[in-house]
Amino acid sequence: MLIRLVFTSLLFSFLTACGASSKSDDAVIAAAKAGYDAFAAGDMEAWAATQAPDVKWEMPQGFPYGGNYAGPQQVIDEVFAPIAALWPDFKVEPIAFHASGNVVFIETKMTAGGQVSDSIHKAVIKDGLYTEFQVYDDAGFMMAHAVGANSIGTQFFADGSSKPLQAGNSANGQIWLDYIAAHNARDFEKIASMNAEGFRGIAATGEVVEGSAAHKTFLQNWVASDNPRWQVWWVIANDGENKDGVMEEWLATGNLVTTTGADGEERKAYETIDVLLEDGQIKLLNVASQTMPQ
Repeated sequence: MLIRLVFTSLLFSFLTACGASSKSDDAVIAAAKAGYDAFAAGDMEAWAATQAPDVKWEMPQGFPYGGNYAGPQQVIDEVFAPIAALWPDFKVEPIAFHASGNVVFIETKMTAGGQVSDSIHKAVIKDGLYTEFQVYDDAGFMMAHAVGANSIGTQFFADGSSKPLQAGNSANGQIWLDYIAAHNARDFEKIASMNAEGFRGIAATGEVVEGSAAHKTFLQNWVASDNPRWQVWWVIANDGENKDGVMEEWLATGNLVTTTGADGEERKAYETIDVLLEDGQIKLLNVASQTMPQ
């Protein structure tokens, strides 16, 4: 931000010293404005016509597309395409054009991710076309409001498509801690009250448990045979859209389970359990288990 303020101050000092605009200034400003108008209209053919075939673009570091580009098609493919994906609402509004010779400085307002920021762009115009273009956009501010800015991973679907996983509400981790505490206390009524309507559990063996009543029976039988005790090792809250576009809340958990069989021997297993939440209750448990070495 300080660099931009210094740059802007020097820019206006320079332009003031240059005096009033001339007819040539008006011509290069009109050429610069044509590029912004075509971009705003989404007319890439018209936009490309405002650029020299070998136009050079420089985008600031800090963006995924930061770097240098040559020619309008490379800019369309490698700058405009990722911009549209990162900020579906992206818009550039030129506020003022300042020309000196064939160089035009453009004051702009950038809309990205629902936020507005100020920026300065620099264009070099020759024979009515852009030959160079450089932007001084606030990469840190804009990227903080990009699609997937809070992404912590990716979920994949059967058709090969994917969607980002977002950091979830860390307070949801307490739901799992309370749920496991109820298991260790053999408080089956508490467990049932924490299950959502239509509860479903998939055990590590592949057995499917449908509903809280069946879940209670499953747990009672397991307690009678192996006396399981749980210790939570970690919980990660994450949110993501399902294949139908509905946002879901999940917990990824790691747990140590200690069982004691009829022979009196203790056995330990490491369980990773994916937990689907619905209105603060447990909707789905998907369990994977690995026997720990003795």
